[in-house]
Amino acid sequence: MKNFFLMSIITIILSACQTLGFIEDNPKEPTKLNKNYDNFAEDLWSKSKARSYVSLDNIRGKDLIINNFVTAGGKVYRTVNGVLEILNSENGAVEQEFLIEVSDTSLGLAVGYNTFTYSDRKGNFYVHDLESGYLRWKKSLNDLVITKSLITPRSIFVQTTSDKLYALNFRSGETIWSKSAQAPLLSIRGTAEPFFYEGIIFATFSNGRLAAIRANDGIQIWEKPISFLKGTTELEKLMDSDSSAVAFGESVYAANYNGSISKFQIRTGEKDFSIDFSTSKPIVLYREKIIGTTNEDEIVAFDAVNGNILWQLDDFKFRRISNLVEDSGELFFGDIDGFIHKIDAEDGKILGIENARMGHIKQLSLSSRKIFVLDFQGRLKAFEID
Repeated sequence: MKNFFLMSIITIILSACQTLGFIEDNPKEPTKLNKNYDNFAEDLWSKSKARSYVSLDNIRGKDLIINNFVTAGGKVYRTVNGVLEILNSENGAVEQEFLIEVSDTSLGLAVGYNTFTYSDRKGNFYVHDLESGYLRWKKSLNDLVITKSLITPRSIFVQTTSDKLYALNFRSGETIWSKSAQAPLLSIRGTAEPFFYEGIIFATFSNGRLAAIRANDGIQIWEKPISFLKGTTELEKLMDSDSSAVAFGESVYAANYNGSISKFQIRTGEKDFSIDFSTSKPIVLYREKIIGTTNEDEIVAFDAVNGNILWQLDDFKFRRISNLVEDSGELFFGDIDGFIHKIDAEDGKILGIENARMGHIKQLSLSSRKIFVLDFQGRLKAFEID
């Protein structure tokens, strides 16, 4: 009885303090979900946990979250305990397994042109044949590669955490050319995958700049700032660009942290517009819209021609949502509580919600109307869209 009265008194005191303003609400509390939307997917299969982070003492000084699965050609590829698994996307069955050169956790898995690539924590980059698993070549870059390489028929483009971009010969691994960007005084974020468009490599760097480089010989066409400094403190000076550029027509778009989303002319680098927009996630191009997620998890669609805001969705603010993926005019993403959401890319209207019964979803991919999601505990699940 005494405990009951004591707890009652404590509850009353805390309520009074909150009412009087002595205890403030958390301003970054995740927005409460409205679950009154239709479900839109059915479970297909699930895979056990695999390590989805790696402790890297020589980068950022903390655990680094990695993406260790990719989808390509109707298959799902993931690395688990020194093995590359090739999974059937319909039922999750392991169709092939190949031993890789990294026994614990590989970084930056990429698949393309009958090839798969990854790196290790010592800065070694590995290239294998996808049919046989045979190691074609290994390259020591003396630096970490934490994002996917860009694989083309002639070259493989790799960007390191110290902002060095390499073009490597597809067959031999010899360096064709390389480019180093001037590193900022402070960078605590990641790197972005290079983007290939009309013979040009577009690369974003941690100094907040976008470079256009000829793919065949490495000649730089132009390099421009995505945004300019907006503060005086070290944190305010962070301008990392962790999202790849996207392009269509004669324009290329890029965004960065503490910065902007900007439109450049491909041939000259002239900036057509720049809008305040801070993000560390990939931006999505849909028709004549550029869609991105702010650091506060607001989803915003901009007119790709003039930069005007077309719609903005705040329903998922501070829910630490995953990357956005567009399919057939619909956007999909996951959140901190293991829910998958579907919204209309045209107007931002919420179309559905699905409880994946997982932890915090960190990576989402789509292929043939199937959703593949990975949570921070390393659990991989597949769903089929109704």
